[in-house]
Amino acid sequence: MKLTSKSLVTFCMAAGVIATSSAQIRTTNLPEPGFELRIENHVNEIKLIDTHEHLITEEERIQKADQLDFTYLFSHYANEDLVSASNMKGIMNIVFSNDFPLEERWELFYPFFREMRNTAYARAALLAANDLYGVKDLNEESYVSLSEQIRENSKPGLYDWILKDKSGIELSIVDGGHRRYDTLFYRHVERFDQFIQVSSKTEIVQLGSEYDITINTLDDYISALRVAFEAGVDYNMVAVKSGLAYQRILKYNNTSRERASNVFSALFREEALTADEIKAFQDFMMHRVLDLANEFDLPVQIHTGLQAGNGNDITNSNPTHLINLFMEYPEVNFCIFHSSYPYGGELSVLAKNFPNVFIDMCWTPVISPAYSIRYLDEWLETVPANKIMLFGGDYSVVELVYAHSVFARRVLTRVLCDKVRSGYFSEEEALDIAEKLLRKNALEIFKLRGHTRGAGNIAALQRPGRLKDWWEIHNSSQGIIRDWKVSGPYPFNEGLDGVHPPETEENKSRWQIIRTDPEGYVNFVSIFSQNEAAAVDMIGMAYAYTEIISPDDRDLTLTLGSNDGAKIWLNGEVIYNEHVGRSAIADQVFLKVHLKKGNNTLLTKVENLGANWGLYMRIVDKTNSVKIKEF
Repeated sequence: MKLTSKSLVTFCMAAGVIATSSAQIRTTNLPEPGFELRIENHVNEIKLIDTHEHLITEEERIQKADQLDFTYLFSHYANEDLVSASNMKGIMNIVFSNDFPLEERWELFYPFFREMRNTAYARAALLAANDLYGVKDLNEESYVSLSEQIRENSKPGLYDWILKDKSGIELSIVDGGHRRYDTLFYRHVERFDQFIQVSSKTEIVQLGSEYDITINTLDDYISALRVAFEAGVDYNMVAVKSGLAYQRILKYNNTSRERASNVFSALFREEALTADEIKAFQDFMMHRVLDLANEFDLPVQIHTGLQAGNGNDITNSNPTHLINLFMEYPEVNFCIFHSSYPYGGELSVLAKNFPNVFIDMCWTPVISPAYSIRYLDEWLETVPANKIMLFGGDYSVVELVYAHSVFARRVLTRVLCDKVRSGYFSEEEALDIAEKLLRKNALEIFKLRGHTRGAGNIAALQRPGRLKDWWEIHNSSQGIIRDWKVSGPYPFNEGLDGVHPPETEENKSRWQIIRTDPEGYVNFVSIFSQNEAAAVDMIGMAYAYTEIISPDDRDLTLTLGSNDGAKIWLNGEVIYNEHVGRSAIADQVFLKVHLKKGNNTLLTKVENLGANWGLYMRIVDKTNSVKIKEF
């Protein structure tokens, strides 16, 4: 595919976007003449990794070829702008129905097409008609010939011609609700929303029957979810998908198993449920889906922002509702769909601050090229470049995937040219970023073609020595202490040197027995308060107590991560005492300690200077013979 400089200029003018180069901060030398064309050519030559499609199969397209006409190019997304322009959904139903003569449908279509042809959805359809079928404009003289060409080209080879030859797509990730794709070109994602959004006993029983499981209890239901998930894994799904943003608020609270079980039982008895009860159960099941995504190391695609359709409560799909999930599942990579349109600023903050949050711009360039340009310009100043994926066609109509690929390449070219023109990026940096956004990032996050993210290819982590040992420890669960007795909160007083009952009256102190999540994080905020939003401002002290059981006298390593500073006693002797403001990261501090044979008492005091408050500890024992007492 070859795009001229003239076509790029025309596109930018049509998008109504004012040049941003004057707002850029110069950080490098100004470019050599001709850089715009070099960047454009480079962008156009990159083989795309398509992160999101709803394509029917080529076979399905061919089977209905005789039913197709010009309206097919307006049947996905553009049809919604036609409804918006007309407020006459009934008329639009006729327009897209083969039960009426094509001429009469054109007469109904054209007045409203004239009003919405300015929208990006319509421009995409017109671009496809021009570039693929040579129809320069859709009018009374061309709609019949366009219809004929669409039917004539609905034959074997159509998808390869459009997706591979014209669009330059190497791999496409599809969400089709079925498994009928060529796995050499397509990759598969699956939804488990049906397990989350269940609303009747009939649906529960049906889900169980699909996976040969008789469901009577919540545990049975969770087992069915696991079987369904493993079936997706067996089919080599590359991600988990959720589209519930358009049916409910994206806020998923961490509901207790007890409450979820009670709601499930009521649902199974076909009792009436309140909206709060239904939401609580859905929230619980979303967490179970994320547990499985975490277990099988799969990224999660989540719809946010604008709904495809005419009318949705946009406030429900604000990506900030997901913050608690980002925090609860730090090892799960969340791909936030559709640039969260119109919440681009909020998304910028989320992707910048959460290492596990990624921006997926699928669909966005055909929602609004101007929005895409404006926010991509900002994100390339705020978000690491390996966290943005630019292209996913998000269409069921293959011709429109091509149009979207053109839009996406032109959006990227425009932004990169502005950045280089101003001296914010060098030309070399711009070319590298283009590869990341259109190809490399998607390959890594979805683990395609042997690509992976992370530090596995860093040479320094492969060489024997302390660094490699630390890395191997940090990326395992071996030795993590999960069983504790905790006590608090206590006043800050003299800080770590202040004395509270757990130091002198262990048996009389107010102890709670807890078991942490698999990561081993002792979250004092959630332990000491039912209202985490209020608890984050607590200033004070907390204690955590456990016992280490050793088969003999030995020296080993104890690791600590704390927010904020900490004081540690082993068998009544202080082995660590540091007042410091910091975030808790597992294995922040390595301590050489001596264990005696039998029981060893471990008491840790953690200070809170504000905000988050917690603790990680680990026993590094290569023999795996040292045990932690279970209270």
